[in-house]
Amino acid sequence: MSESTSPNADYETKRKQLSSECLDLCDDFSKFSDECSFLCDAFAAVAREPECITPETSEGIWYVSYRLKIQIRGYRDKMDKILQGLRDLKPEQPV
Repeated sequence: MSESTSPNADYETKRKQLSSECLDLCDDFSKFSDECSFLCDAFAAVAREPECITPETSEGIWYVSYRLKIQIRGYRDKMDKILQGLRDLKPEQPV
């Protein structure tokens, strides 16, 4: 068996890939968290002045909320994929 296809090399390749995916996800989620913080402040400001909630504002709030929900689902799916990869990567216990 060649070195590039040995179990240790495969394990290390998968581990590095999962580590990279995890770091990318953390960076993306950090940016998303900042965006959510800003939007929460904006929503709170709108709620303090209900007279400024026009149909356009209401539609905008709906759109942003829907987009955030989709992003959250995407992050959850990415986390599930990484976690499953880590579970699959776990070395088998000797019998």
